[in-house]
Amino acid sequence: MVVPPVEAWPEEEIPDPDHLFMRVEKSFVRNGEIIPGAFRNRPTERDGMSTDWERYSTPEQTRNRAKVPSNNGVIELLVEDVRKVPGQTVKHTPSHELNNRAHTDVFGAKDTEARVKLRRIAKWVDGFALT
Repeated sequence: MVVPPVEAWPEEEIPDPDHLFMRVEKSFVRNGEIIPGAFRNRPTERDGMSTDWERYSTPEQTRNRAKVPSNNGVIELLVEDVRKVPGQTVKHTPSHELNNRAHTDVFGAKDTEARVKLRRIAKWVDGFALT
């Protein structure tokens, strides 16, 4: 497969049946459960929650983008379910800076209600030793 140069990566509409992968650092896991604080916008509240679109990434690739991959697991979120969380929007935002065509932001305030709902729809796809 020929990969176009990064400057050619367009923003694409992400279909509802697709999934997003998101790294979860082990400090956000308590007793095997993800704590709501894992779901946040970074680096500021005005930014989005960083994820990768499954069309251009695998769980392993997503985890390997972490500074310390072994300290991270990966969850998946169904796009349709994310869009059902009040105030959340999904936007494909390929990152030329990070050479990541899969990069996708989930925009919207991550208040307590949104975080709890995101946690409920999250499923582990690439875990790590939780003990």
